[in-house]
Amino acid sequence: MLLGLISGLFLMPLLAAAGWLPTWLPGGVTLATLVAGSLALRRDGFFGWAVAAAMILAGVTQGVPGPTPDWTMAGALFLLALALLRSVLGPGQVTIARIQGALTLYLVVALLFAHLYEGLAAALPGSFAGPMEDPGSLRYLSLVVQTSTGLGDIVPAGAVARTLVTLQAVTGQMFIAILLARLVSLEIASRRSGPP
Repeated sequence: MLLGLISGLFLMPLLAAAGWLPTWLPGGVTLATLVAGSLALRRDGFFGWAVAAAMILAGVTQGVPGPTPDWTMAGALFLLALALLRSVLGPGQVTIARIQGALTLYLVVALLFAHLYEGLAAALPGSFAGPMEDPGSLRYLSLVVQTSTGLGDIVPAGAVARTLVTLQAVTGQMFIAILLARLVSLEIASRRSGPP
């Protein structure tokens, strides 16, 4: 899932901008990755099936005009983030799969906020100011806010947008602090319980 998200969010948009790929392909790969990743959670019982169903519904609504597809996708991404959070922070040994899950979760949270921003921009035009000709502008804003880079070229212009941006900035910082603390504590516990 991590490789699909990295490809759909970072590599493929560059190739599409250069004219080497169709412009719809990066979003299609990202959506396919999210649906496939959600379907893999079915083994988690009812919650896994709920995440998969929500993501499939979100995929079906893409292309519908207005904010509905973004709100639907944000809801599905929220459920997916909860499922990933449970796996990443749960008990057990720190493995490469857990670290990949943490990185995937970080990107899913960025996508969640990007869809909240896109839904807000569709519902309340003028919520964001700045150069937004590119369809990926609010994904870019989401990653800039989550990493606390704060370039300032796209800014929230309304109260709801400012609240969402602030929430994401705090979430991005808490994510790193909590994740590192949990992974370190899991590793220490694993070493203490392991062979001498």
